[in-house]
Amino acid sequence: MRILRAIDGTWGLSPDCEVTVEANPDSVDAAGLRTLAAGGVPRMSFGMQSAVPAVLATLDRTHDPARVPAVVSWAREAGLHVSVDLIYGAPGETLDQWRRSVDAALALHPDHISAYALIVEPGTALARRVRRGELPTPDDDLEADKYEWADARLAAAGFGWYETSNWARARTDRSRHNLNYWTGGDWWG
Repeated sequence: MRILRAIDGTWGLSPDCEVTVEANPDSVDAAGLRTLAAGGVPRMSFGMQSAVPAVLATLDRTHDPARVPAVVSWAREAGLHVSVDLIYGAPGETLDQWRRSVDAALALHPDHISAYALIVEPGTALARRVRRGELPTPDDDLEADKYEWADARLAAAGFGWYETSNWARARTDRSRHNLNYWTGGDWWG
C-alpha cells in the first residue's frame, strides 16, 4: 500500500484508476486480501492456470487447485472484484482437461477470465524438457480447438469477449490495462 500512497503523493492517482494485484493462489491469505482491499485495491487476479494437478505440474505451478475456491471466496468477502487466469496448451494437456479447467473457473463466478495460450519460450526449463523429448511439443491445432471451445463456453456463461485472451461478465469488468495495450494507448509499468 506504501507504493500506491507514494505514487499518489508524487503524481496523483485518478479517482477511477485501475489497480489490479496479481497473485498465485498459494501466496495469499484472507487477512492479506482484506489489507489490499482496505488500502484501495479493487481487483485481484489469481493465476489459477488449470484445475488439473497434472497440468499444473507440467507448468511447474506450486498451488493445489483445491485452494483456488478458497482464495476467490476470501477476495469476495474482502469486497474485491475477481479475475482468474488460465493457460491452455500445456504439453500433454487434453481437450477434456482444458474443459474441466474452464468449467472450474466458471464455477468460481469470477468477474473476468483470461485464457492465454502457452508459449514455450526458448531458454526455459519447459523448452528444454520439450527439446529433450520429455514432454510433447504443444499442438497448434489442438490449441485452436481449445480457444474456440473456451470462447463458445464463456459466451454461453454470459462472458463477453473483448480482447484476444480476455472475457468479462460486464463491460465494467473489462481490464482497461489489457485494452490499453491493444488500442495503442500510453502505459506505465
